[in-house]
Amino acid sequence: MLSAAMAPWLLPPLAQALAMPASSHAVLLSSLPGLGAFHAGLALAQSWLCEAVAPGQMACGQCPSCHLFAQRSHPDAYFLLPALLRVRLGWQEPEAEGKAKPSQEIRVQEVRDMLGFAQSTRGRSRGKVVLIHPAEAMNVIASNALLKTLEEPGGSLRFVLVTEAPDALLPTIRSRCQAVALGLPGLEAAQSWLCAQQAGLSALEAAALLRLAGQRPQQALDWLQAGLSAPQLGGLARALARADLSDFATTRPAVLIDLLQRLCTDLLRLCAGSAPQYFEPTQLPKARQADAVQAWGRQLRQARRMQDHPLQWPLWLEALGVQGQTALRLACKTAP
Repeated sequence: MLSAAMAPWLLPPLAQALAMPASSHAVLLSSLPGLGAFHAGLALAQSWLCEAVAPGQMACGQCPSCHLFAQRSHPDAYFLLPALLRVRLGWQEPEAEGKAKPSQEIRVQEVRDMLGFAQSTRGRSRGKVVLIHPAEAMNVIASNALLKTLEEPGGSLRFVLVTEAPDALLPTIRSRCQAVALGLPGLEAAQSWLCAQQAGLSALEAAALLRLAGQRPQQALDWLQAGLSAPQLGGLARALARADLSDFATTRPAVLIDLLQRLCTDLLRLCAGSAPQYFEPTQLPKARQADAVQAWGRQLRQARRMQDHPLQWPLWLEALGVQGQTALRLACKTAP
């Protein structure tokens, strides 16, 4: 992974992590969702293994070690990710129909399998690296199984842990790592990067997407790659008023529920007399009744807990539309 390919806001924290001595055997990269922290974790792991640059420098992207890393076949790199994420990344085939769905957790057996790698002899010259993402996906048992090796990895083993929810990690995990935080990029840098990633995207559309994403460029890019546009997202409240979410029929439940929760947040802000955070004021109805919006927020939190359940998505989509329509009507109702 070359530095030129990295998002600009990832370079300073990556440089900070690379500047740490080899004795800093575990680095925790933490960020808000939607900033591309996983890419920074990959770049850090690859740079530690690169054989063509001096320690502390970005990977060259050209040497045999970098090629092996890019193909996920490096003998000294181990990627510890939940099965569901591996499927979404195309790193693993989906389970056959009728079998259990891929897990969202990193389970204790997966950590134990990694420990076998940790105790093995390195295959090349630069040491060994374990990348754990998202680190908060480790359940308590899996986290406890990691602790001893994380504290005393032995040999030339180093860890990169990536998290978008550092408070969800066990304190004993955090205390064994050197923390590096990824901050929000400036609007101009984020807008330029987003336009460069998506051919034909105008500056106005990029600005609208970044507002909806809370200035998180990777989140905005993920929406574009999922086939969502700025006008489509900005029209979410109008679609709900018609109880018609058909434009989101091919959207993953988690993505749509996240968007609905952003809309709910902005409606609550309007009820409190504040400016909306994600949507433009002209894209929102005149919400007055906070109780109705809060009740809808509770429904959305319940939906979020079920978002990976194998339900009939078309029926659930219709139900979410009706719930949202009812909430908007009650929220905009003038108090007697």
